[in-house]
This record gives sequence, structure tokens and C-alpha cells, in this order.
Amino acid sequence: MENHEKFRFLAGILLIISAITHVSQLFVYGIESHVIGASIFGVCYLILGILLLKLKKNQVITILGIILPIMGGSLGIGRLILFYVAASGELNFFIIFHVIVDIIVVPSCIYSFIGIKREKS
Repeated sequence: MENHEKFRFLAGILLIISAITHVSQLFVYGIESHVIGASIFGVCYLILGILLLKLKKNQVITILGIILPIMGGSLGIGRLILFYVAASGELNFFIIFHVIVDIIVVPSCIYSFIGIKREKS
């Protein structure tokens, strides 16, 4: 297994774990619009994680593995600041975990994308 394939595997597994914790927020924090939004991202992460593991040479899926976590991480930071820190002074450790996962997944997918491009040329 090449290094870029290991990073893609790591990204896929982390997205699946993140998907589970995204959806589990519904049971911890209840049904609020921003929690539902996070859960929808979780479902997308589940699908993306599975596709990253199954479609190993697919560049489009790899690009989605870059774009979606950038969007999710940015929205997560905004959600953390607006709904938790500013509103109640609390930290939401789910969001912190998700942003850390996004910070790992994005460069992993970038590295994997570069590796796929090298193999094809």
C-alpha cells in the first residue's frame, strides 16, 4: 500500500467516526436547527468516508474529501463561537473534535489526490 493510499484510508476512517459523532449530537444536545445541520453533515461524511475507502482511485471523491471538510470545519468554528462560546461561555467538545478531524482529513486527501495524479501520469 502506497503512502497516499494510507492517508486516504485514514481520511475515510476519520470521516466515518466523525459521522457517528455528528449524528450522536442529536441525542446529547437535542433537536435544534444547528444540531440538525451538523447531523446532515455527518450523514454526508459517512457517505464520503465509505466512498473514500471503496473508490480508491477516484479523483472527484478525493476532491470532495478536501472541499466538504473545509466547509464543515469552517461552519463548525462559526457554530462553536456563535452558539456556544458567545451564547453561554461553554465549549462544545464535539465541535472541537470535528474540527481536529477536518484538519487531519483535508491534508490527507490533498496528499492522496497528488498521489493519484502521479500514478495516472
